[in-house]
Amino acid sequence: MRTSTVSADTARQLPELRLWCRQHLGQQLAAAEQTALRELLSDIFGYHLLVLDPGCQPQALGASRIMHRVVQSRTGEGLDETPGILASCEQLPIQSDCIDAFVLPHVLELSRDAHQVLREIDRCLVAEGHVIILGFNPYGWWGLRRLLLGWRGRVPWSLKFYGLARLKDWLSLLGFDTIHARYLFPHPPWQYGSGASQGKLLQRLHRDRWPWLAASYVLVARKRVATLTPIKPRWRPRRSVLPAGVAETSQGGLQRDG
Repeated sequence: MRTSTVSADTARQLPELRLWCRQHLGQQLAAAEQTALRELLSDIFGYHLLVLDPGCQPQALGASRIMHRVVQSRTGEGLDETPGILASCEQLPIQSDCIDAFVLPHVLELSRDAHQVLREIDRCLVAEGHVIILGFNPYGWWGLRRLLLGWRGRVPWSLKFYGLARLKDWLSLLGFDTIHARYLFPHPPWQYGSGASQGKLLQRLHRDRWPWLAASYVLVARKRVATLTPIKPRWRPRRSVLPAGVAETSQGGLQRDG
């Protein structure tokens, strides 16, 4: 187990996010995200799976077909089990090209440098490896509440939300192909579950192309591998560099025919 220096703000915000996930609204969102993760993890194969800084208990990992599953976090506070690796997401103590799949549950919102986290993912992933990212939707009701209440410093509203389109662009520049993306939990950021009829109405109104109701999104990207097509050499008859009518003797000298 290795440790690294982390910022005070991030070390404080992660336990607060885990505490929020134990509240009613956080539990409902976490349940929706864990359901989506179970579905996606069942189709990803490999040898090593790494979960970074989970905000709630990573219960969906049991659905993964990857047997070696490790949880990394900068702090174990708020988790039922001690993480396998204590480290910063910006500097993973992992060898390059060795991880088959990463799961990032709201990691970018908590990081000091989101670009550096994605660069570390790119470094550690094997060719054709996958990354699953959960993020808060910066638009709609959840984004509006963040704009109104983010100044109070309460998690998750004080975190920086990244839009799905921006995240796709960042991953594309790093050499990833987005193979799946959809919005989750079409409910407003206040008390949820007061009426079944209201929940059914919001489910009918919710569409992946209408993110205004969604609390979060899930994205799956695959590391692109640039394949080089070998070009066969064009074989040509060897031509003499000597002038016509001049032959090389066995002693290495020159003689003219005739």
